[in-house]
Amino acid sequence: ELGGSGAGKPTPVPLIFEGVRVYAERGVLVQESLAQGELKGEVFLGGSYTDPYLSGQVEALWGNFRLWDSLFTLDSTASFLRFFPDRGILPEFRLRAQAETRGYKVFLEARGEFLRENGRVKVRLEPHFTSEPPLSEPEIYALLTLGTPDVTRLAETLPQVALGAALENLVLGQLERELARSLGLDRFQVQLPLLQGGDLEETRFSVGKYLSPELFLGYQLDLRGEQTLSAQYRRDGLIFSLGSTFLPGDGRLARFTFTLGYDLTPALGLSFSLEAADTTRFGVGALYRW
Repeated sequence: ELGGSGAGKPTPVPLIFEGVRVYAERGVLVQESLAQGELKGEVFLGGSYTDPYLSGQVEALWGNFRLWDSLFTLDSTASFLRFFPDRGILPEFRLRAQAETRGYKVFLEARGEFLRENGRVKVRLEPHFTSEPPLSEPEIYALLTLGTPDVTRLAETLPQVALGAALENLVLGQLERELARSLGLDRFQVQLPLLQGGDLEETRFSVGKYLSPELFLGYQLDLRGEQTLSAQYRRDGLIFSLGSTFLPGDGRLARFTFTLGYDLTPALGLSFSLEAADTTRFGVGALYRW
């Protein structure tokens, strides 16, 4: 039984991480349309399966990102992500950068953190802009967004949102592929439903590894703490998949999935699936490829 008030509290998954080291001296590259850079860092994974934490720091060796129409260059001595055991997997960050636009030098310093409030993960971002020659922050926002420091033309702007989007581009993209390669994984993926109107706590991190050409194991964790273990076996047209999703906190099993499929021809496949959660569902499917 997976739910119900009469069910006893299941035993959490007995998996403990003890100082699992992830280290890169350099070579973690970011090459995206809005951001480029190179990162280094050392972090350690610790804690239990149901309550993991990270400690350590990831720093920028060099980098730049586009904010509105201005290209900002990172100060590598003051731009980093920092993880602490008492913060779980949610980091603090600091960013320092500068740009030149319309005859002005614009300096950006930003501090922020990911934090959990009322069971939800939120980002707190505090950007601060200065310039040479000196302008007020509203004038700088107008300069960056409209190309003029005339605040009378400044409509409602959201510098935090724009800066957040630039940071996401800096962290994601090719960084996924580089981390997968450096960690010896076949999959390292970060999914951000926030960009499609979802919630920040739905951000998902996925890793996976082929143990053999036929057998693939995967692990997924979101910022709410929900975790999924999966396995897939493929051979001679046969496909066998298992998946288990565990709730945050007590590690209670929330969903179990099973799929058995077979490719009758290279173009036609049949599948049978079962999903057990609050209710149990069965499914039969056919896939035609052309």
